[in-house]
Amino acid sequence: MKTRTTVSVLAISALLVAAAPALAQISTGQGVTKAIEAREAAAAPAPCEGKDCPAVSEAAKLPATGWKVWTNFIDRELDIVGKMDLYGVTSQMPKGYASIKWDYTQIKAGRRYNDKHEIGPVMAPITLPGGKLDTGLKGHGGGHVFQASYGITGNFDWYFEIPYQFMHLSFNPKFLDANGKPVTGNNPDGTVDPDFATKQGMRMLYKYLPALGRPVPQLHYDADWVLGDINTGFSWNPWRTPRMSAALTCRVFFPTGRVANPNSSLTLGTGPELDTGMGGWAVGFTQGYDLRIFKYSYWIDIVASSEFSLTYGFEQRRAYPTNFTTQPDRKVLQAFNDPTVFNSFPDLRHLKDMGSFKYTPGFGLSWTAQLAVQVALLGFNFAYGVSHSQEPELAGDYYFIQMAKSLQLLGQNTTHAIQLGASLSLLPVYIPLNIAFSWRKVVDGYNSIVFDDYWNVVIKTYIPLFR
Repeated sequence: MKTRTTVSVLAISALLVAAAPALAQISTGQGVTKAIEAREAAAAPAPCEGKDCPAVSEAAKLPATGWKVWTNFIDRELDIVGKMDLYGVTSQMPKGYASIKWDYTQIKAGRRYNDKHEIGPVMAPITLPGGKLDTGLKGHGGGHVFQASYGITGNFDWYFEIPYQFMHLSFNPKFLDANGKPVTGNNPDGTVDPDFATKQGMRMLYKYLPALGRPVPQLHYDADWVLGDINTGFSWNPWRTPRMSAALTCRVFFPTGRVANPNSSLTLGTGPELDTGMGGWAVGFTQGYDLRIFKYSYWIDIVASSEFSLTYGFEQRRAYPTNFTTQPDRKVLQAFNDPTVFNSFPDLRHLKDMGSFKYTPGFGLSWTAQLAVQVALLGFNFAYGVSHSQEPELAGDYYFIQMAKSLQLLGQNTTHAIQLGASLSLLPVYIPLNIAFSWRKVVDGYNSIVFDDYWNVVIKTYIPLFR
């Protein structure tokens, strides 16, 4: 889900764009002062003559310097940019201005919607003789996104984005009984052991996974500042009226995102590590629309917005895991008394000689609807979004693909979420900065991980270039 702050009231964003040049202009001394005086003189009325003219102090005759240059510049840009009537998610930056944005997100994960829209553990428990093994995958993480963009014509922008991710994941196995509740047991002295289910889960993990032909995964994975998919593109706003507007953004993703180590990959069931991007080339576009519902002078602006995005990830090659080194024990498999278990635990020792398989992320779709209310310098928004990704296409060893699909972590997935946000401009204190906060909650899903405690902070400033 993607949300932008409305930029109509008081031309907030445009003013922030304009404020930064004052820093450079102040340092140029008299040249700046003379330029400002020339502009003010052009708009000033004819000088007063005669005894009825009011007295003018000597201080008022002096040219503006320092802080006054800064405030005069912002006030002047307020008039200029305010006439552009920028509003909604489709607005572009004025010609000749650049922006720099830092986007920070933090999340927690420990639950997942299954194919029946029911919430459960991230990985489905493994049925074993006597009960079930819940791997108890949990973790937290987030990301830093740095974006630079530039207004080329006033309705045509270019942007470049570098994302980083961090994650801290761990398996916390527990052994469950047939009813899905943690098993109980006693300490050697006969007292109840509160950690019995966890201890039993560890025993089962090391006993049964090798017997099933699977490697025992590492229990922790920690990563900071891992590069995601760098992307760049253009945004075009060809149609804008005081009431409606439309814009199109086209982008390309570079293969810079890190693909999880196949010997420690969550999607392959070999560990807790996650991909930080698609890991290959991809393209995408976003079509946005704005409808201004109500506007009152410079004080209130209410805009409804809608955005539809599509991405397509092209075919790539990924390495097979090489840590399937044991043959599944047929006696253990037969103890499950389930003939389908042989499909989930095939003999994969041959993968170490296979090299790589074909992996195609395919299509991803998302749609977002948003209502934004701007009251003076404060912005508030409510958004609802749906995202959907197709099941990745795998081409390679039949038994490996069969095993990967049995984990149910590579299928198509859908997520529904709501988002609340607020924004504040520091323009009243003449600081060229916008700060936005948002909170998101997943309300429904299909084969999708639930991200809880989803918080986002965006800080954005503006710089003049080639004006």
